[in-house]
Amino acid sequence: MKKMFLCLGMLVVLSVSAQTVTYTPSSAVFANPERGFYKHQETSASSYSHLSQNSMTNYRVNQGYSLLLRLFYLDSFINSPISSTYLTNMQQDFTKMRAAGVKCIIRFAYSDDPGASQTDATKAQVLAHINQLKPILLANADVIACVQAGFIGAWGEWYYTDNFGFPPNATDYANRRDVVNALLDALPAGKMVQIRTPKLKRTLYNANSPLSLTQAFTDANIARVGHHNDCFLASDDDEGTYDNINVDYPYLEQETKYTPMGGESCAVNLPRSGCSTAVFEMNKFHWSYMNIGYHPGVMEDFGDEGCFAEIEKKLGYRFEMVNGTYPASVAIGNPMTFNLKIRNVGFATPFSPRTPVLVLRNTATNAEYKVILESDPRFWTSGGVVTEVDENLALPPNIVPGTYKLYLHLPDAAENLANRPEYSIRFANNNTWDAVKGYNDLQHTMTVTSPLSTADYEVTKSLTVYPVPTNNELVMEMENIQDLTVMVHNSLGQQIRLPHTAPAPDKIILNTESLSNGVYFVTVEGGTIRETRRIIVSH
Repeated sequence: MKKMFLCLGMLVVLSVSAQTVTYTPSSAVFANPERGFYKHQETSASSYSHLSQNSMTNYRVNQGYSLLLRLFYLDSFINSPISSTYLTNMQQDFTKMRAAGVKCIIRFAYSDDPGASQTDATKAQVLAHINQLKPILLANADVIACVQAGFIGAWGEWYYTDNFGFPPNATDYANRRDVVNALLDALPAGKMVQIRTPKLKRTLYNANSPLSLTQAFTDANIARVGHHNDCFLASDDDEGTYDNINVDYPYLEQETKYTPMGGESCAVNLPRSGCSTAVFEMNKFHWSYMNIGYHPGVMEDFGDEGCFAEIEKKLGYRFEMVNGTYPASVAIGNPMTFNLKIRNVGFATPFSPRTPVLVLRNTATNAEYKVILESDPRFWTSGGVVTEVDENLALPPNIVPGTYKLYLHLPDAAENLANRPEYSIRFANNNTWDAVKGYNDLQHTMTVTSPLSTADYEVTKSLTVYPVPTNNELVMEMENIQDLTVMVHNSLGQQIRLPHTAPAPDKIILNTESLSNGVYFVTVEGGTIRETRRIIVSH
């Protein structure tokens, strides 16, 4: 194949061979972060039950469960602050979760008895409790997958309530919204809160339309509120989860493309609670997790009808590499083409931010160099859709010539978990998982060569780029440049959007004022033309 690069002000044509690797999907069941069956673990203030680190490690290593739901009952604090002892106990549990390599879904509640004299606390007390909990939630956000709204009603399910009205009126809804917003404020950006029914979210935020693609994964509160269903399949309307399925179903189907969805069943209700409906609706509503222990009869039916293994594998995301095309050789200073097709056979996509990293490992020294990819796994569509990750990457500026094995790493966004393999995403392919590093082996070896000299090139056309170094403006001149695509990448390979003007058909002026000092690459392409130039920004 032919690739064109710009070097020393001249366009050159270089012959570059590329190799395609085909990957074999795996049928194995294995743990992956923030998805799958979960273990329910609850505790109360009146009798605190600590988590067992050994048990949680066993869940992950031997049973394939990376999630647990931790339900914290604040039964002793309905009319008082949370004690320091309780908060200390909570911190000890989070520390054990982190050591065990698992994450949790959290819910707070005051009672597990709908007939209790007090099922929940007043709004003022709830808000005070959230304020107390904020430091511990922020400190342990790395092992919190998401938080269920909780606090209101028995079990924190927003139904049997003494202080928030049921059915709620306008004032009650406003009070409930204040609780959710306070909880969102107690969490870092990117962490989401789940709410019990579609109607509740629509009413709280006065939004009848589901989240759009442009709203997805923004910092707006409405974009950070997802859904959970704790009576899945138990009746025609899932015991009141749905107010009107003609409205709720299409709303929830769209919402859960961009928010976490999960829960449990609460009763056997065949045929609806059987495999056919369960798999269909988990796929439709993008389920990421489900309680392995409840309802036991429903779980038993999944096994008897033969869909348990399918659900176990498809809850959340399940990425399969289909094939990848990579260069056999790249010269330092030239872009590297990267093309990987990924099929997501799971019910959902990841709901937490995660940045893919291409790792180049020197086969002689084992030194590793990393390149950040632009593609966002939260948009690697579920349901068997194939996503093509097609990027032009800049090699790390400090890389040395040599032979390199390629790996794809999808680490946790938290810095302290990024190098822990149990928190990295594993692809469902045979013979690709590096369990020590948490990398996916792309099964390709590439040679990185020294920068090429002008003698290696065939001059075809010139592109003028000035000034270099540049400060606040970069001028690019080339015949009919306005008809071509101009891209800017930083030294990590990330594409950067810059404002520009086009004063003439042969001239484009990029506004580089927002760029930090450093090395960047500008690329002009269109038709058979592709030119890349290394520039320096120095303010």
